[in-house]
Amino acid sequence: MVTVKMANNERKLFSFNLCLLIFIGACYGQELVVTHAPSYVSFQEQKEALPTSDVPSVITNTLGVQSDKDVSWTGLTQNSLFKRPKANVLVSIVGHRDLNTKPLAIKNLARFPVKMDDPMVDIASLMNTLQGTFFDQSPLLLDAGMDNNFFDVHSDFDVFRKLPDTMRKMSDRLLDSDSVLQRHSAGSLNTSRPSDLKLMGELQLIQDVINTVGDRPEMLKGKTPDLFSFTVTGLNDIVNKHGGKSSQAQDAQTLISDFITKMTEDFKKLYKDNVVVEVLTVNPGQGSYVRKVRKTRSLMAAEDKDEEEDINLSKDYDENYPAIFNIILWMMIVMFVVLFAVSYGMWNMDPGRDSIIYRMTTTRLKKD
Repeated sequence: MVTVKMANNERKLFSFNLCLLIFIGACYGQELVVTHAPSYVSFQEQKEALPTSDVPSVITNTLGVQSDKDVSWTGLTQNSLFKRPKANVLVSIVGHRDLNTKPLAIKNLARFPVKMDDPMVDIASLMNTLQGTFFDQSPLLLDAGMDNNFFDVHSDFDVFRKLPDTMRKMSDRLLDSDSVLQRHSAGSLNTSRPSDLKLMGELQLIQDVINTVGDRPEMLKGKTPDLFSFTVTGLNDIVNKHGGKSSQAQDAQTLISDFITKMTEDFKKLYKDNVVVEVLTVNPGQGSYVRKVRKTRSLMAAEDKDEEEDINLSKDYDENYPAIFNIILWMMIVMFVVLFAVSYGMWNMDPGRDSIIYRMTTTRLKKD
């Protein structure tokens, strides 16, 4: 009888440990890592994990902009009423559940656990909030990532359209002397493999964005907060191709860690330390992250189109439109009055016998 009870207890303990390991394996590696923040941004330990649906609101509050959503999570707080970060940089790294290594070795100021209640971070709503708050200005808002094997950059600044957008163009870009492969060691990764090329191309895209902004300092002189969002999904593809314990997966994590360290330093130089840099690592189910992003983007585009048709908004005119309109309007009125007066005078004019017109006409008639 005692033996049976012991066997049952062992089975229960084994089941509990198995469930615990599965839960830890599902949540392992999901965290928000802050690699840099100004001195007036503080960090507090939190008992609960940060939901991915609250990440946009946390970033909004950090930038000093009021969010439409109340968030109870207070891991990142701003302590100054007169200062706010000039920019926020969010790098979302899609990992894989088969990765059995430690989290990314990134120099950081704080780490917070994250739970995935939403398979994506709603960057579009965050950009809309910033754009609506500073509607009369042009904040630097950028969202870059991979979409249908194309390197896609969403921004209102046309200068970013010149960046490589196809796999072939990115493969050629990686051969340049100032590429990511020349600055960091790729290890066993090879650009001839699509999964490896995708990861290195995503990192190269981030570096090209930094270079583009650095070459145009006038883009950083605005008084509105800037937002950069980058999504890196190549690590997930490498693990799917080579396995979580492969040398390629380990080299990919090393490359990402080294790149983020260098990227953080680059953004600190651009904004003179007045920037918050965060790295969000998530491990969703295979393929769910990409499908969710594409579907959500298309739905949001359709919703935005419907809203524009329903709310009947007026057209957005230039700020100089009233002055130009008044100048043209009154000039036309004056010209019409002058033209009418001249025409009326000519129509009712009676030259008389003493006028030069009468004398010229009489002389010609006598000659004829």
